[in-house]
Amino acid sequence: MTEIRIAKESDLPRILELYHELSMTTTGVEQHLSTSFDDYRKVFTEICSDPRRELLVAEYQGEVVGTVALFIMPSLSHSANPYALVENLIVNLKYRRKGIGKKLMEYTIARAKQERCHRIELCSDKRRREAHRLYRSVGFEASAYGFRIWF
Repeated sequence: MTEIRIAKESDLPRILELYHELSMTTTGVEQHLSTSFDDYRKVFTEICSDPRRELLVAEYQGEVVGTVALFIMPSLSHSANPYALVENLIVNLKYRRKGIGKKLMEYTIARAKQERCHRIELCSDKRRREAHRLYRSVGFEASAYGFRIWF
């Protein structure tokens, strides 16, 4: 059975491994090879201290096999209701097609509704077709163009 929960500091090494797997499927380049574990720990602490952010993990048979980040963003539009952003969804290749990504996405959708968000959105690399099928299966529609500048 898969458990979705808030990440703990002890999950950080595994989350970073998953992010490496994600970077191989998107940019293809690890951008910050000189980042120390202490730097990551500091950012993890910052994320955890922000009530608008949730870093989630999926645990399957005692192992962290997936992660996603959820941001609840205040907004002056849409009757001052917030919106939600989903970032960095990744499930370890070995555990895909077991419903784990779907559970992570369903959790983020439920949290966004709980926080009265007027929408939830995400961006996904055009090449991640399997991820796109997942997003559509939980109700997302490709409804906008996404634009990025990578530094």
